[in-house]
Parts: sequence; C-alpha cells; structure tokens
Amino acid sequence: MEVPTSKARGITARLNLMGCVDSISGEVHYREIEGNTSGQDTKKFIETLAEQADPACPTIVFADRASIHTCNAVFEEKENWKKRGLIVVYLPPYSPELNLMEGEWRQLKYHDLQERHFETKEDLRRAVGGATWGMAI
Repeated sequence: MEVPTSKARGITARLNLMGCVDSISGEVHYREIEGNTSGQDTKKFIETLAEQADPACPTIVFADRASIHTCNAVFEEKENWKKRGLIVVYLPPYSPELNLMEGEWRQLKYHDLQERHFETKEDLRRAVGGATWGMAI
C-alpha cells in the first residue's frame, strides 16, 4: 500500500518565519518569508526593526550565527544600523539556550499549533496568525 505524502499531492504547507523577541515586553515580532530564507531576508527584517530604533536609546538585536545572520548583506549594514540606534550582537556559537526566540518557536510549534496537519498553506498561515504568540511586522 502506498500512502501519498503532501508533496506527492501537490501540497506544500511549509511556512518560513523570521522573528525576534522584545526582551522588555516579551512581545514576539515575526514575518513570513517566501521560499527559502536568505541573508537578504534577514537584512530586510532587521531594516524594519531599525526603522523603529532611536539612537538615544539603542535597540540591541541578538542573533545566532546562522549564515543568513552573518552574511555580507547583513554585515555591510551593521554600521548604518548602529548610527540609527540598532546594534546587532552575535550570540556565542552553539548556545541556543541564550536565544529567546528558540523558546518562542517551540511555544508556537508544540503548544499554540496543536493541530499538526493543515490541508493548505493558507490554513497554516491562518493558524499562525490566529495564535497568541506574536505580531506580524
């Protein structure tokens, strides 16, 4: 007996998200990324955060050392963001326990989205949007 997988049926319900946690308020801010996540996506996400930054009270973004966080597109903007009040700091290697977002991903995946199967990507998107874990930016 052959059981068709979602890909075999033409259903691809993977949803790529990029997010961060405000360590003061605990709010999660996230964005959906179309296709594979790239350094350009990271740059755009951090740029959105930089638009809210204030040099008088700098925002610090802690990032792990994933290649999409350390690529040239991000590195080249770091000084510009710093002047605008946003500082990117990298966590030590192999230290997911220091990354507040890791706990938020677990909360979303294993608690807020208790249903593990979605018929369409739009169903998954609605479930993520309806969860109380974060705010799309």
